[in-house]
Amino acid sequence: MDFFEIVDTRKTNRKYEDYIPPKEDIKRIINSARLAPSAINAQNWKFIAIYNNEIKHKMAQAVLDTYDEILSKLKDEDQKEKIERYRGHSTFFEKAPVVIACIITKAPSFCEGVLENCGFECAKISQMRPDSQLLSMGGAIENMALSAHALNLGSCWMVAPVLASDRFREILNINDDDRIVSLLTIGKPEVSDKRSPKKELDEIMTILD
Repeated sequence: MDFFEIVDTRKTNRKYEDYIPPKEDIKRIINSARLAPSAINAQNWKFIAIYNNEIKHKMAQAVLDTYDEILSKLKDEDQKEKIERYRGHSTFFEKAPVVIACIITKAPSFCEGVLENCGFECAKISQMRPDSQLLSMGGAIENMALSAHALNLGSCWMVAPVLASDRFREILNINDDDRIVSLLTIGKPEVSDKRSPKKELDEIMTILD
């Protein structure tokens, strides 16, 4: 596949065959993350590739426990119903052959510090300067998803499980200053899932001549 075919045909996959991707493929996928652009070239990221089923099970249980804690505190029945749905589809990563934990390592932002010193409030700073570390990580994760597809593997970019990030930190022995922002599942797709509908180009694009 050429690059544009990879972009045009990539889709999210949540069910995988009983096939373990070789470590060389996973290294190649994570290497594509390493080559992504990052704000001020900080490259403040780490990636943990998890093959171990016991670790995946502990992580999934941590997610369930976190959702149960949230549900125990909710009074609104509509909110409870929605959280139950989230809970139901937040742990399928346990069955994925490989899970990549995507971690932002601590790196102070010079510009945010300057804006704080100028007296701007946090909400205003967020408008003036979106989280560059998250944007950088987004580029790295997209690189991995595209690379997985190029290797005939499927992936799913997950953020819902990160509710259990404190427990993940313990399970994966991650530094307190580091921040888990996503999980990326990797495996050979069990079925060819339909791609989620996408908006037409004219709906999202404006050209200013």
